[in-house]
Amino acid sequence: MATAADYFRAPIAAGLVICYCDRLRRPVLYRLGKEKSMRLISWAGGSLCISLIMGFQISASGYLPRVLRDRHDVVIHEIAWMGTATSPQQQWIELYNPGTDPVDLDGWTLRCRARAFVCDLHGIIAPGDSLVFIHEDYSELPGVPIGGVFADTWSRDGERLLLEDARGRMVDRVDRWHAGDPDTFATMQRVYPYRPGYQRASWRTARVRYDLGYGTPGFRDTTAQTGQQLHRVQHGPDAINVYFNQPALTEYAQPGNKANHRVNIEERILQRLRQATTQIDITIYELNLPNLTELLIRKAAEGVRVRVIADSKLPNPDDAERVERWAIARLRLEQLLRGADGVPGSADSAILFANAPIFAYTDDPAQRRAFGLPPYPYDLPRKTLLAGQVEMRGYLLAKGERRADGTFFRPGAQMHNKFIVIDERWVWTTSMNFTVTDLYGSEWNQRHNQLLGNSNNGLEIHSPELAAIYTAEFNRMWGQAAAQPDPDQARFSGRKPARDAPHRLEVGGRPIEVYFSPGYDVIGAMTRLVERQAKEKVYFAIFAWSDHGLEQALKKKWEGSTADRTGERTGFEIKGVFNFWDEWWSAAINMTGRDAEQESSTNPNIRWKHPAPVYRQQETRRLHHKYMLIDPDTPHNPVVITGSANWSNNANHINDENSLFIFCPLIANQFVQDFYGVYARARATDPE
Repeated sequence: MATAADYFRAPIAAGLVICYCDRLRRPVLYRLGKEKSMRLISWAGGSLCISLIMGFQISASGYLPRVLRDRHDVVIHEIAWMGTATSPQQQWIELYNPGTDPVDLDGWTLRCRARAFVCDLHGIIAPGDSLVFIHEDYSELPGVPIGGVFADTWSRDGERLLLEDARGRMVDRVDRWHAGDPDTFATMQRVYPYRPGYQRASWRTARVRYDLGYGTPGFRDTTAQTGQQLHRVQHGPDAINVYFNQPALTEYAQPGNKANHRVNIEERILQRLRQATTQIDITIYELNLPNLTELLIRKAAEGVRVRVIADSKLPNPDDAERVERWAIARLRLEQLLRGADGVPGSADSAILFANAPIFAYTDDPAQRRAFGLPPYPYDLPRKTLLAGQVEMRGYLLAKGERRADGTFFRPGAQMHNKFIVIDERWVWTTSMNFTVTDLYGSEWNQRHNQLLGNSNNGLEIHSPELAAIYTAEFNRMWGQAAAQPDPDQARFSGRKPARDAPHRLEVGGRPIEVYFSPGYDVIGAMTRLVERQAKEKVYFAIFAWSDHGLEQALKKKWEGSTADRTGERTGFEIKGVFNFWDEWWSAAINMTGRDAEQESSTNPNIRWKHPAPVYRQQETRRLHHKYMLIDPDTPHNPVVITGSANWSNNANHINDENSLFIFCPLIANQFVQDFYGVYARARATDPE
């Protein structure tokens, strides 16, 4: 038994060797180094037992042994043999590709061994993707793409299913219903795709609720392997799914309303992006997640229009971490620009734009090669541009908003959005930057699926009306609705026109207000909501809060006065957690009655007479949330305020941001569960 970090040594003369991996239950091809030793591939599950089978010399034509070349990485992944809440006859089955190459299903069949049931398969399953096939009388699952239909139904007593490829060879099989629950319409779900489908240990009864029962049609449930706590993921129209990446306290859940927590938010984004068929619009404050980059490249190669707006703000040269992150972000952006064929601006490339010009990273040719890029970007246009009063030179990755005189704005204000619009139907918005540090904390943690990054939340909402609102904001920054940006018509930061009222809509009967900054006074709207509507309580978790007016509105609620160290307790409840705690501008200083080291006209040191029970965060890394809960778990129309915006003048008037006000008691309760987790860790005791 050897661990993934060990060396396996054997006297082998050939350049390649086939090993049999007992964990994967399949042969694996390895290439030997000059020292004739072989380094085992890292495996997150722990140790691997490797048995040497044979060594051989590869031919000049790249011949591979038949046993490897003909390997099919497709498995029967999920079976709704009991049907759905719509009808017991609405049976469906999902096939999943856990491999690294796409698989063409044309000519494949799914059949029953003992009787005349045949489903002819077609379509291509990309790596990590799945296809759902469903009974022809009920040919739709809400919000889930369907790969095909079948005519017959399965017996509830069990079937012996065979998955065969175009040559008639068996690829996978299931010999009985090993799991599933007909009473709750919970599917039979594959837990370990590399274990045989005929083994009971390969399956479990689904635990994640979806629109028509329990199951995960259209995406892979990895909760058994990763410890993620997914409780409800809906796909149909009006779905609102909320995710938190750190532990929540679900004992505060209302019946049937447990929050999705300890969730890999990147994984949830990727699962939704895999379903894109026409267009993806994505705004990126920072980017260094390789899986997200690779999937966007793949979708562009499939013909999906991928438009990307990036932030161009230059890091402080004395901040080594941010300098490195900015270098990686530009390498990732160049990968998007080059696409699958490596040619900038070709048909399979993503289209890039920014608030100010972005130039390619050229400092280290070796690092460029490590990212699969040419050592020097000579095929990119070399430009000398005037941005503000500064002359910038280099190989241009992305154009920016252009002034009337032909010059550009200097990178300064942040394009701080992190939202995605998919196929004009789905909107993703999150507090999380698309970076390794924000989600995982480090590359080592990422490789081992450890969610030790900043504390964040994310929402995905299925609403064409909301998608149109976000697309309009994207196009305002893009300059037009076309595929290519218009630098002369693009508007970022305070150059956007002022708007009097937010966008208002309902998603499944839940009122939502949408604010984009600048242009809307989102902090003013929050302040008015606290003043006019808050009846019993306000909870919050905030990365950066410097706005004095919002803080004073809460002081008035808390102790009936806005004067320094004046007032008496009113009975109104406030609980909160701050990331920035000791900075003189932080609202935490006043709320805890402390003397500030300095003050300004916009941040006066007006101390609370009765310090509020607010605390410094004690998260694994940083508290990166930006949410406020008004009257949660009360009958007073609870509200969730969340998005990308911190509560500051910059977020309100300078940076490009988005914020949602969601009027829904159940969604507010899900945020309460996360808040109590954050609050308990901050206090290091259970909340009262």
